[in-house]
Amino acid sequence: MSSLYSSLPVRNSLGKHLKPGGDALTERILQLAAPEPADRILDAGCGAGGTLEILQKRGYRAVYGADINLTLLDESSYQRTVQADLAGLPFAADSFDLIICECVYNLTEKECVLNEFARVLRSGGLLALSDIYARSGVGNGGEWPVQCCFSAATDLATVEREVAAAGFSLKCLEDHTNHLKQTAAEFVFQYGSLKDFWFAVTGDIQSAGAACNASASARPGLYLLLAQRM
Repeated sequence: MSSLYSSLPVRNSLGKHLKPGGDALTERILQLAAPEPADRILDAGCGAGGTLEILQKRGYRAVYGADINLTLLDESSYQRTVQADLAGLPFAADSFDLIICECVYNLTEKECVLNEFARVLRSGGLLALSDIYARSGVGNGGEWPVQCCFSAATDLATVEREVAAAGFSLKCLEDHTNHLKQTAAEFVFQYGSLKDFWFAVTGDIQSAGAACNASASARPGLYLLLAQRM
């Protein structure tokens, strides 16, 4: 199964950010988390470095990135990046004050990754997590024709339970589905319809129809969660 985020239609439309909301959602994370200039920050799933660039411009000095995709890492101009599975980060315990993880969580072994985040965060450190959720409360992973954050989406109650089970205390949870709708509207403007967008991604009309049906059933939304390591 191919990856949605490695497809040219998505890369060409979203650029380095590869997530709905772009700069605006990252800026909201920084507003909520309010890190100090000297705080150690990890962008978990940093990709091509869109969020790293924002952090650097904002003057944060101890910023690191990790991603399993070497091709995306090679596109980043930021130096403090490492190729790594988020379930096995090459950092010591209590290394970071803030972890940012944007539209990557659904692509991972969730329990392992949350436990790893808890390990490398200091006590009282913050986790900022944003990803897709199923507004219908129904996951439809088997129906999606490509690997993507939609296919492993769950309802928000499940996300909250997973985060709490890893030793985090929920600080806030916001709905940012408007950003996802805006991204979908941009795809429609460029390709004519969502089905035509999915056809451009998959190259197969039946797969495009399956993606549209899965989306209609799950009604994807976008959340932003801030939690503190207890």
